Amino acid sequence: MLSQPRIDGRIIDSRTREPLVGVNIFFSKTSMGTTTDENGFYSFRNIPKGRYEMVVSMIGYKMDKVNVNLFEEDQLTMNFHLKPEPIKMEEIQVSSKGNKQWKKDYKIFKKQFLGTSLNGESCRIINEYVLSFKRIGDTFKAEALQPLEIENRRLGYQLTYYLDEFSIDNKYTKYAGEFFFVEMEPINKRQAQKWEKNRKKAYLGSLRHFLATLGKQFDVRFHKTELGFEEKENWESIKGRKRDPLVEEGYTVLLSKRFDPNEFYANEKLYRFLKNDTLVTGTIINSELELSFKGKMKIIYHKESEENNYAMDRRQNYVQSSQTSFLVLKKGSVVFDKNGRYFELYMIEQQGYNAWERVGERLPLDYYTIK
Repeated sequence: MLSQPRIDGRIIDSRTREPLVGVNIFFSKTSMGTTTDENGFYSFRNIPKGRYEMVVSMIGYKMDKVNVNLFEEDQLTMNFHLKPEPIKMEEIQVSSKGNKQWKKDYKIFKKQFLGTSLNGESCRIINEYVLSFKRIGDTFKAEALQPLEIENRRLGYQLTYYLDEFSIDNKYTKYAGEFFFVEMEPINKRQAQKWEKNRKKAYLGSLRHFLATLGKQFDVRFHKTELGFEEKENWESIKGRKRDPLVEEGYTVLLSKRFDPNEFYANEKLYRFLKNDTLVTGTIINSELELSFKGKMKIIYHKESEENNYAMDRRQNYVQSSQTSFLVLKKGSVVFDKNGRYFELYMIEQQGYNAWERVGERLPLDYYTIK
């Protein structure tokens, strides 16, 4: 019987060599996390294979991050020597609670960070006063002295978000950080079912769902040979029909090779439906694929309509029955896995509906729906 993937290790103070108790260790953007015991030891079991960013964090010490690739190794030993770091003593003054400018800035931050979707507006930042704001020219920036503690009451998650950067510059909002999900405890079975329904709704139509669907389509279209990947003989009878995963999952995909990067929409006449386009190619790692296309991709998800707030934010007086998003690759190709996770920050630019959805719509990377 094959052993299950696992990671074990010990965490100590780099100066004193003493074990550290209660250190948080987690895989960023997942719900997989643990803490060290009284002797500084920790352990992970049953980790799904794939790429992860492992984060080690404790107040009073410098955060440590390491990329972990669980493809070949079923068992790893990973020890850490954390460097002491003085706790930032400067705190946002309590007077921030009565500071009108801070309140205005916080309103901007909350809207752009959590979003104005139903899920986004249900979120509450428990420790909002760790945030500070500043303007440099036309750029609005936010910083957090401590990790943000966020409660998502529609999806049933608590997020701990280590904010690395947040800025709004002209048309673009940019934010990044490491974060970790903990499932909230439902008060009854009905609430648990409601959370699961909302989670599935948040997943379907998302970028992760779309990429996972492309991965599923790749498996339907190609099979592996000694020389690489070869198209299956029955693909022509499947393409564009009900058994095509893109059709089955509710997607229409169009491409425009000519567009102005400064314009939100390319001319509708420039878009064309996919023919024999190969958007996805295989890699030497079975679970990973490469997405590649030129120009702008238009993605229409037919199984869910827009939210009212999206129409209001766009100042349109109607709600469309489908969700339309756009993708632009910032480099020639982007690697993703068959669960829809991609690994290079900012290399996929989203526009349209999926770009409107923010942190309030996020799910752990270990949340899987598509089979």
